Amino acid sequence: MIDLAEAIGLVEAAARPLGPRRVALASADGLRLAAAIAADGDSPPWDRAMMDGFAVRDADIVPDGVTELDVVVDLAAGDVTALPIPPGCCARIMTGAPLPAGADAVVPVECALDGTAGTHAGGRVRLRDGRYRAGQHVARRGTAFRRGQVVLPEGTVLSPAAIGLAVEAGATHVVVAAPPRVAILATGSELVPPDSIPAHGQTRNSNGPMIAAAVRAAGGEAVALGSVGDRPEAIRAAVAMGLAADILVLSGGVSAGDLDLVPEAFAACGVAEVFHKVRMKPGKPVWFGRRARGDGQTLVFGLPGNPASSLVCFELFVRPALAILRGLAPRHWHLPRVRGVLSAAARGAGDRPVYAPCRVHASGTGYAVEPLAWSGSSDLVGLAVAEGLMVLPAGSGTLPAGTEVDVVIRTGDGG
Repeated sequence: MIDLAEAIGLVEAAARPLGPRRVALASADGLRLAAAIAADGDSPPWDRAMMDGFAVRDADIVPDGVTELDVVVDLAAGDVTALPIPPGCCARIMTGAPLPAGADAVVPVECALDGTAGTHAGGRVRLRDGRYRAGQHVARRGTAFRRGQVVLPEGTVLSPAAIGLAVEAGATHVVVAAPPRVAILATGSELVPPDSIPAHGQTRNSNGPMIAAAVRAAGGEAVALGSVGDRPEAIRAAVAMGLAADILVLSGGVSAGDLDLVPEAFAACGVAEVFHKVRMKPGKPVWFGRRARGDGQTLVFGLPGNPASSLVCFELFVRPALAILRGLAPRHWHLPRVRGVLSAAARGAGDRPVYAPCRVHASGTGYAVEPLAWSGSSDLVGLAVAEGLMVLPAGSGTLPAGTEVDVVIRTGDGG
């Protein structure tokens, strides 16, 4: 068993920032480009109408008067024609349709007179546009961008508008600073899916959704693997699947009982142990290791099965690993800490520091730390409403109100 500071240091030393990753554009919203996107063509790719109306020749328009033209073709968006527009003629055209050869501008359909607004090919339209200007209501080819032009530079965050622009520029995949992929697996033959009604002796798999939410809050991509029973071959198969991720987080099966089979499964899958058991409460059985793979490594965390222990260990060990893989600066690796004063007595442990749920109240002189009712490592009730984890030093016994303690603030996401 090692001290907490040493264990955290070993996690930090093992973690390495991830390189850029090529992903499908459809799943890249919110990510930051690691390589610029250049257009594969012009936009617009041709001169196109920006209004419903009639494509006309500038030379045919009677300034401040009525222009009568023969309609020679109908063009909806997506239609094309090889027919040029001769003098004295026009095309009925819809927004988005390519401007036919010979035409220079579009007169809106609202400018049609004497009931001729519905005129189609073969008819004659009367137009009067008091604000007519040469080339109006036409988007010229390449006015938005040209082929080969960088439309989204490196470092751009892919907002909805940026994704739309990337599609217009021809991108289907992008190189991004992708979030670390975190595979999440719970072990225990007593576990049933969250939507099940547990029978006698069973319990819902709360750790899976809880850790997945914590992963997302810390900037990772959660890959839920569900739960697996206490059978060596099943655990090994699930672990092998999880090792394709950047991080594998497994809860349960890391203590010293007859069915604590996870360390053996890790070893069988080639995961090298870095440490097992840390001097802390809750979370003493926590396990950490790593496994090399062709494109890097997988960091592997075996968290205790009790939910409170699992979440505390996530905050202290998995969160900094995620931050490092994301390339964040050291100041973002851990949740912030403050120093506060207990507003009521709190009981520590004799041999290990205790991380217990609390509320934190700011005052003019600092922080008041309010201990919350908590029955231990299986109790999420206190943690669910906690604003922080108060750190009660090893050997402290019962600390009276007024004692100064450190508090890990749980309201941030570490970056």
